[in-house]
Amino acid sequence: MSGFTARLGERRNTSVYDSASWLLALVVLAVVIPANDKIAANEVFFSAHGVSKTSWVLVFAVVLVVLWLLLAGVLAVLKKRLQSASFDIAASVIMFVVAWFLAGNALTQTLFAGVPALGPIIGLVVAAGVMLLARRFTMGSPLFVFASIAAVAPLALSAFAGSAAAAAPPLAFAPDPQRPSIMWIVSDELQYPLVFDKAGAIRPEFPNLKALQANSTTYTHAYSAANYTDYAVPSMLTGISDIAAEGPERMQEVRANIGIVPSLAAEYSVVMESPIYRFECDSTECATIGSAKDSNVVSQYAGFAADAAAIAGRTALAHPFSAVFPSLDGKWRDFWAGGDEFGDNAEGNSVSKAIEGLRKAEQAAPGAPIFGFWHTIRTHAPWNVDRDGKEIYPARLPIVDDAHMVGSNKEGNYSTPELQSIERRLYANSAIDFDRQLGLLVAELKATGRYDNTIIVVTSDHGATISVRADRRFGDSLAQRWAEVAHVPLMVKDPNQVAPAMVVAPRSTGQIAGSVLTAAGATPPPELSVSPDLSKDLPRGPVFATVGGGVMTPWVYEAVDEPDPWLAEDLTPPSPDYPFAIGIDQTLLGGPVPAGWRQVETAAVDAMEGESTLQLVVVQRQPAGCNLGATTGLVSSGGVVTGSVLWQSASSNAPDRGWAIVPKAKSYEFWCQSA
Repeated sequence: MSGFTARLGERRNTSVYDSASWLLALVVLAVVIPANDKIAANEVFFSAHGVSKTSWVLVFAVVLVVLWLLLAGVLAVLKKRLQSASFDIAASVIMFVVAWFLAGNALTQTLFAGVPALGPIIGLVVAAGVMLLARRFTMGSPLFVFASIAAVAPLALSAFAGSAAAAAPPLAFAPDPQRPSIMWIVSDELQYPLVFDKAGAIRPEFPNLKALQANSTTYTHAYSAANYTDYAVPSMLTGISDIAAEGPERMQEVRANIGIVPSLAAEYSVVMESPIYRFECDSTECATIGSAKDSNVVSQYAGFAADAAAIAGRTALAHPFSAVFPSLDGKWRDFWAGGDEFGDNAEGNSVSKAIEGLRKAEQAAPGAPIFGFWHTIRTHAPWNVDRDGKEIYPARLPIVDDAHMVGSNKEGNYSTPELQSIERRLYANSAIDFDRQLGLLVAELKATGRYDNTIIVVTSDHGATISVRADRRFGDSLAQRWAEVAHVPLMVKDPNQVAPAMVVAPRSTGQIAGSVLTAAGATPPPELSVSPDLSKDLPRGPVFATVGGGVMTPWVYEAVDEPDPWLAEDLTPPSPDYPFAIGIDQTLLGGPVPAGWRQVETAAVDAMEGESTLQLVVVQRQPAGCNLGATTGLVSSGGVVTGSVLWQSASSNAPDRGWAIVPKAKSYEFWCQSA
């Protein structure tokens, strides 16, 4: 040991506090600063967590101090328990390993991105140099202080840079004493064929949308810009119709802001009700609703910190270390939880908040035009409500350990047509509840006298499908991708429009922003490039991008066949009292179990309670005596048939798992067809 330390030279830095500062300074320089640079510019990330930049700067400073104390404590214990030479070696090895890991990652990500194998090799030399410096010079503390200031600076500067409205590109507004209000409604993950029939008419299950269609323009071939919300909605608000052509760097900027909204605040009172978006401004005319904050402040900041760590790991570390951290695709928060864009607990019944925002805006500036943005996730999976909008089961993902949604496997795919049907009916219920909420919002606009002179836009970010092989946001086939995922509803009621109109030419949701600006009498500056409004054709038609692993794959619209996936019984179940009785003779419902059925011996029964009179029941059966080729069985309570149990197919991940949604009861019996 003495020979080794002699070759390294005498250790002059004997302070455990300074050595701890060296270690933490390296972490801050190599990991925290790159991550904070990305996080600071992302207004949406802070909004999604309900955390202000100012408060996060303070929390971040406290975290750095706590980490420094912990590291210093560990080194102090080592110094106390080890001999001088042993401590020297231990401290030097720790410094070398940490410096090598961080330098290797940093070099692989930057200078040697084209030849990643060189990163760790050159990192050895850098680590050796850092180790020698740390042994000789007591400069870790000032380095740590300067690194911490550099890490906090982007957050602090953006926190005190002023309001979003002040930083927005200015719009030139034409004088207009009767400037119309704007109500922009995005029903998340709502596909076109669920709401519209082949002729472009609203289906009878959606009376409020049907009433709105009577004095709106329907765009029968409108297509989303992307298959993930965190690309599709920002593109819509920014006026982008081809996100792949914008490139990944530009799209990172787009995903971090709210497009034309801050610019409209010069003339409009702004109301945003969304599980993610929140608009802050200095004007009293701005009525911010936005995402609700968690009631538990500790869990709120812990969630923010965990997601910040996920961003740090993904952005600052090279492969394979970055793969340890969760994917950031398609999400704004809860990266570690496996949930979708909004986590597992976002509010689906949010129209009352949107109405509250409109009322606040009216009180703050009576008669002034209002820009309202209502982004509802009622129609976003998991679909879990009945026809009255009451939860059948708690909205959590996964539903069970290896099932992404009701009836599916962990990838979200379905092994039988009957299991697809149960999800279609849940999806239809969610859309029907969105229609109910829309009716309340329209009634509010009419009651306040704003309806006539308001442009109302109803659309979706993208659709979803009930797939057998692929993700619901991709589709099993090209036809399914265009018909159910890319094809979205789009209706626009122009100010004072009284007659219906229909446009069959293809359009992109990226054109909505242009139409909104036209209605507002606003001309964007040259640097704010938006797609042509909905009255014009796009140069090459809509472009739908599928996003995965940070890669945006464009699909140019070519008028492929778009089959209607909806069965009449899924839109309106034949038995209103037993709406999820699928694949059985409907005359059996409410009667005794007929002869020829065998009662199933169950290994486990999980009844998931919600607020509905219906209940989701997941059962694991003992297969003995059952016809394993028959995937539909009966459910009874007290000897009376109350619905069907749908077994996964023999080739699925859980062939003896059954799914049922039936009226609530104290106990259930399950029946299969005899072998």
